[in-house]
Amino acid sequence: MQRRRSDGYHDIDTIFIPLVLFDRLEVTLRDRPGIEIRVDRDDVPQDEGNLACRAAREAADALGAEAALRIEIQKQIPVAAGLGGGSSDAAAAILAVEALYEQPLEPSRRWAIAAQLGADVPFFLHPRPARGLGRGDQLEDLPDLPELHWVLVSLPFAVSTPEAYRAASAELTLPRHASSIAALLGPDGFVVSRSGDPHNDLEGAVARWHPEISAARQALRQLGAQITGMSGSGPTVYALFPDRLIAEQTAEQLMGSIESLSSAESRGLPVGARAIAVSSPGSDTLNWGWGVAKR
Repeated sequence: MQRRRSDGYHDIDTIFIPLVLFDRLEVTLRDRPGIEIRVDRDDVPQDEGNLACRAAREAADALGAEAALRIEIQKQIPVAAGLGGGSSDAAAAILAVEALYEQPLEPSRRWAIAAQLGADVPFFLHPRPARGLGRGDQLEDLPDLPELHWVLVSLPFAVSTPEAYRAASAELTLPRHASSIAALLGPDGFVVSRSGDPHNDLEGAVARWHPEISAARQALRQLGAQITGMSGSGPTVYALFPDRLIAEQTAEQLMGSIESLSSAESRGLPVGARAIAVSSPGSDTLNWGWGVAKR
């Protein structure tokens, strides 16, 4: 992360990796103007405060269509967890509106709508391994990234992204950890190395507020993780494992610890945390992305 830009964002250098972890959105027409949105969780906005609702309205306006829509969302991605759940829902809503009205947007217009909604929304229009520059919306494909297997530890509290950036920005004058992005990107693409974990400029402040983040990383290292880190502005912690089976076994072992109060306390993990085994598709995966059904 670099200094704050004139538009209020920060210039960043980051890596986006899509995960096989998703919400389900159903977008249908209704018989009166307006957008009705229903979410199966009480802690997610069910009005214009929901990014998917705003995305659907912007897409309909861009198509010159009256927004008369019903959106139903079933959440699986942890909320306010640094995993892009709201942003991915927004991108899916844009694509769903295009499919529903049978009118594709010009790619530049689609990108502009997504970028206006959030710096990481453009990535989710066509999720694939990518390096994000600028606000995070200048995307460069990452070649030769293999399928990877992860354990996510979702902690039972939210982190404000603006507050995390403000805290990190205040520390930019302090001695800083050198960017590890270059170390991850070798001449042949993404490099997985045990020599050091990827550095996240936001983690220092967030981990001071929530020491459970450091505890989760330590627990994952003890279980054999190749690399660990905090995702985005947190609080989710990720860890890379050699294969799917080991990731699934590790997640199961961690969940056993979390569900046992004494074991959870010994690992420093709060009751209510979740351990999830997920995979990410490789760079050469063909046509991996959103499935949009029309009916």
